Amino acid sequence: MSLVSVIIPNYNGLKYIKDTLNSIYDQTYDYIEVIIVDDGSTDGSLEYLMSIDKVNVKVVRNPSQGACAARNYGLRLSKGDYIQFLDNDDLLSRDKIASQMHAISNDDRAIAVCNTSHFYETIDTGVITDWDFLYTTDNPKEFLLNLYGANGVQNMVQTSAWLAPRKLIESTEPWDETLSKDQDGEYFCRVVSRASQVIYVPEIINHYRKHVNGKNIANQKQQKHIDSQLRALASKTKQFKGLEGSIAFKNAMALQYKIIAIDAYPRFKVLSNKAMELSKQFGGSQYLPVLGGRIIEMIKIIFGWKAAKSFTTFVHKNH
Repeated sequence: MSLVSVIIPNYNGLKYIKDTLNSIYDQTYDYIEVIIVDDGSTDGSLEYLMSIDKVNVKVVRNPSQGACAARNYGLRLSKGDYIQFLDNDDLLSRDKIASQMHAISNDDRAIAVCNTSHFYETIDTGVITDWDFLYTTDNPKEFLLNLYGANGVQNMVQTSAWLAPRKLIESTEPWDETLSKDQDGEYFCRVVSRASQVIYVPEIINHYRKHVNGKNIANQKQQKHIDSQLRALASKTKQFKGLEGSIAFKNAMALQYKIIAIDAYPRFKVLSNKAMELSKQFGGSQYLPVLGGRIIEMIKIIFGWKAAKSFTTFVHKNH
């Protein structure tokens, strides 16, 4: 039986990491090692983790280096033939690892994926929205372009939904420790683009915890986060050698850059303009997001998305 390494970065995760670990202890796949890399926690979670007395759980410290560095460190320490990255507040359904191992065990360059349920407090309230864009294919790059919006709709796969052979993981460079946003998307773009196939396992679930106060990295919108998105997307474009002239590639990248442009405006106009110019270089995109309620949407229709975003920013500043 092949060993699976579960790598968990932890920073102040005391409130949730017990449940996260229980979801690993309850897995129907038995041959698992858990490596938890603490990034300088101050909430007592490190002390709790150090008190765990299980032979297959290893806790190490790598303070103030960030989640990407923690994952890289954990990967270097791991011994598994297969790698499961897991955030310290997320949960896996009981058969997640076993089912994905069964799916990819005959191909050491295949990567498995499953549905993600987004929840806030309890997993029974979770919502799955990725049924339409997950599928099995021997064309991973096409899978990625569809994910990024080749057909006009952007989607995502959350970190913990994947399970990959070590051989595939080691065929690419480590997590980019300089990125502060979209580091998971950038990393798995590099990994998946090198896979022989993507195998979708529909009967299992990755439970992704959302936070009401917006502390998920996906919600962060400082200048460094916008810059990180741009650098991450520049890296993604390099993974599609030979496809640069395809309609799917141009549509996907044009959409991705426009999303960043809209996200950055009006607070970071220079970065927004840069992203919009890059979108135009790929042919531009007609994409327009829902920006707010009836009034905001009316402003968007009449005056454009920039006016609507500016009005929204003004309203939020004055409330």
